[in-house]
Amino acid sequence: MIKPSPEIEAVVGRWQDAFRGRNGRSLANLFSHSEHLRYLGSAPDENWAGALLRRGIGQHASEVPNFTTNSVTIEGFESGGVGWAILRGQMHFTGRDEVVDIRLSFVLTLDDGDWRIIQVHSSIASSNQKLHGVEQNAFADLIAAARKGQDGFGSEGTAVIMFTDVANSTEIANAVGDRDWAVAIGRQLNQQALAISKFDGTLVKTLGDGSMSSFGSAKSAMRSAVKIQSAGAASPSEPKLKLRVGIHAGDVIQFDGDFFRTVVNKASRITSLAQPNEILVSDVARAMAGEQSEFTFGDPLTVAPRGIEGQHIISNLHWNL
Repeated sequence: MIKPSPEIEAVVGRWQDAFRGRNGRSLANLFSHSEHLRYLGSAPDENWAGALLRRGIGQHASEVPNFTTNSVTIEGFESGGVGWAILRGQMHFTGRDEVVDIRLSFVLTLDDGDWRIIQVHSSIASSNQKLHGVEQNAFADLIAAARKGQDGFGSEGTAVIMFTDVANSTEIANAVGDRDWAVAIGRQLNQQALAISKFDGTLVKTLGDGSMSSFGSAKSAMRSAVKIQSAGAASPSEPKLKLRVGIHAGDVIQFDGDFFRTVVNKASRITSLAQPNEILVSDVARAMAGEQSEFTFGDPLTVAPRGIEGQHIISNLHWNL
């Protein structure tokens, strides 16, 4: 039976963090020890295997210029002793204006009870028109239909989007090991799912060590965020995970169980600005909730989230009163 796998998402998230941090030892440890290990990169000569790959991956990562990642989503699945995952996001290299869309696919196997990566394929998005001279529109047409709500295929409307993210996840994972880390993340995601459901939200997807959810009202999203943070702080389980939460609201397109438009990207960027144990709320979401004594906020802050034009106002929603 195929099922979603937070454990595999956590492993892939650690791989991404180790690559960005140029931690060759961690990268090699996340790979299978099998000689059938394969890596297919985006450059024509990036086709490596086995022990050579494990020895060279750290040096390969160190040659990549400094970069940050945004809008990263990870979807992981498992069936028996085989797992697979898709990572999508954006890379921004220091000193360059261009933002690069990245996609990576992973295949994993169980090695002595631990998930390890047996295959990686990295690609950089390029238009079909540029690649082979023909613009393929099938999926664009489907999305256009979703915008119009045609054939029950999709719908357009207003939603409140909430993202969560575990702070310092790489350091914690390295300290406790893959197995305990996966258990901790699974426990945390289960707590989040309960809090989201309690306040009539929808868990859209898990994102490695975090989640994306949607709500019909800003109040419900904020109540859920407070519940998530409170439950995490009260949990006696170790390791103690500290969450960052971001909330924004606006017009979205709901398509095949997922949400699209800039409101989703902004909610993700707001989350990345939060400190551990913080809940950051956009001015739009705060206005939707109204000025009620139920919520207490810090002074508004003006920020410029990476990848989003202009200045934006956010507030810290106090929850540990």
